[in-house]
Amino acid sequence: MSMVLRDIPKLIDEPTAGLDPEERVRFRNLLCGIAQDRIVILSTHIVGDVEATCENIGILNEGELIYQGTVEQLLNMAEGRVYTAEISRLELGTLQEMYPVTSILTVGNSATVRFISDVPPVFQAERCRAGVEDAYLYLMHLEKEGF
Repeated sequence: MSMVLRDIPKLIDEPTAGLDPEERVRFRNLLCGIAQDRIVILSTHIVGDVEATCENIGILNEGELIYQGTVEQLLNMAEGRVYTAEISRLELGTLQEMYPVTSILTVGNSATVRFISDVPPVFQAERCRAGVEDAYLYLMHLEKEGF
């Protein structure tokens, strides 16, 4: 049985590193087109690239495969564990000690913080939909905690 070139998986390592946002989107669209009829293995640290181009993913931690599945399955792992809250900038340090924080947007003396928690926090926070970056950080938190 002979193998056709398109049957051989293509490995692409950090293809969008250093690209400006417009070129990154253009390259991701090109990559999606290429992956229509062949296997493409994408190695990247840029979560937006994974979110935009991948259906199945594997996540490595210190060379060990800790997750293999679909993006949707990864998102489901973190669903119900991602919160957002508006807090004082003075409270940021305390919150960061208590929870894995996935993003901070500061405006004036307040900050909108997105964080991960297995149980509802004791202060007022809204549960929000998990993104791929949230799910990745949740998985890394589980690994760090030894679950």
